Amino acid sequence: MQTLVQIPRHKESGRHSHPGVEVGYIVRGDVLMEFDDRPPLRLRTGDPFFIPNGVIHNARNVGTVTTMMLSTYVVDETKPLVTNY
Repeated sequence: MQTLVQIPRHKESGRHSHPGVEVGYIVRGDVLMEFDDRPPLRLRTGDPFFIPNGVIHNARNVGTVTTMMLSTYVVDETKPLVTNY
């Protein structure tokens, strides 16, 4: 599944996980990708990212525009795409 995720200025996705991997890149904006099990990762326009299966994360918009992330999920489609925490 592929989706264009938009996060307004000063907002965040909220802590969540997926039942498979998420691969993507930042189309526009600046994101602080926060993880429960590792240090945060600062991502800027054009940067790619990879989030392993089940890893709890939060995408926080730390830029000056609405962030746009193109995310591709390789998931078990019999399970919910997102589990919120």
